[in-house]
Amino acid sequence: MSPRNFFVPRTRYIDGPGGSITVSVTREHEIVAFLETENEKTKTLSKAFDLDKPGDTGPDTKTVVASIRRLGLPHLQERHKVFTGHDYRREISDGMYGNMWYRVLGYRIGWSAWSVLGTCERHRVATGIANVPSRVEGWRYWETRHPKFRGRILSKK
Repeated sequence: MSPRNFFVPRTRYIDGPGGSITVSVTREHEIVAFLETENEKTKTLSKAFDLDKPGDTGPDTKTVVASIRRLGLPHLQERHKVFTGHDYRREISDGMYGNMWYRVLGYRIGWSAWSVLGTCERHRVATGIANVPSRVEGWRYWETRHPKFRGRILSKK
């Protein structure tokens, strides 16, 4: 088991030279409770609309609305939203560029599955590596002389 950083895509920011860099992260959580009941008073729509008669062109709008009201699908819904987040600010050294990247801390775990045979012999069934994020997350900050992306200088100014 070894610790790892899982960087969140499109959360890398570069600012400078000098000054300060401020980044923020916000989250929205929504809790929804939904209850729907059915109270059908007619057995079929064809009986409600009398579509069994030959030459009938169908019901008018008032008949359709009245029939749907009779079907009655009452529901109750409650929503609650919570917004949370934080701002992070760092001073950048003179002549340097500040870099920020949001990450989730976690672990890289090696695993294996074994089977014990009737002869008490052990047989390896499968192995692998799993990346397991933890609940700890935050910003990584570092400074460079030039703005860089994937090791390449973006601008020499």
